[in-house]
Amino acid sequence: MLFDSKLHSYKVGDEIIPSATKVLDIISKPALVPWALKVGANWLEKNFFFDEDASSKKTKVYKSRMALEPLIKGMKSAYRSKSHDAINIGNITHEWVEAAINWKLEGGDIPKMPKQEEAVNSIGAFKDWVGQNVVEWKSSEEKLFNRKYRYAGTVDARAIINGEYCVIDWKTSKAVYPEYHLQVAAYAKAVEDIHGIPVDATYILRCDKATGRFEAVRSTAIEENFQAFLAALTLHRRMKELR
Repeated sequence: MLFDSKLHSYKVGDEIIPSATKVLDIISKPALVPWALKVGANWLEKNFFFDEDASSKKTKVYKSRMALEPLIKGMKSAYRSKSHDAINIGNITHEWVEAAINWKLEGGDIPKMPKQEEAVNSIGAFKDWVGQNVVEWKSSEEKLFNRKYRYAGTVDARAIINGEYCVIDWKTSKAVYPEYHLQVAAYAKAVEDIHGIPVDATYILRCDKATGRFEAVRSTAIEENFQAFLAALTLHRRMKELR
């Protein structure tokens, strides 16, 4: 299997292999709509100011230094900037954790802490979780391919956690969403296909970038979650064919 880091795509021969995260994009995420509206409203509020001179007792007048068209455009696209910032913090956190695990596995230099406060908070949450558990790392950022069902992905880590063989995925999101369980189950089945060792449990480790606290969600319902993933995979492929 080949991985194109620029396109973030997987290929086996000439066949493009869907990633687990791409497959799960088929699931509707209704929470994103009110979030995007909220971000747009906040952006709009910041670009208006109250004009006391033009206001009467009955009517308040708000003005903007921007014309109407860029104002509307800015409000509509505000969520993209917010999303980009969140992705950036997630990437910085992932890179540090990967470097820290590789340092444990291979030695070398201890990774330097980033300067971004939110990334420092997330890393602090990760450190706290590690300190409260017995963790023996096996791999970090490992590329996976399930030969039977032909999907791919990159699992954040494999480890023995408190005596259990596990796959782990880090998140810096505001919550642990249901589709995350399907994602780690897909990784678990691909790990079993590659290494031939049954996975005991999956972990979703949410490292809160605002509070610096962790939320560790362990699951042994791997088979049930994997069947749901396969349903999403079937739907993903059929919708692709119909397009």
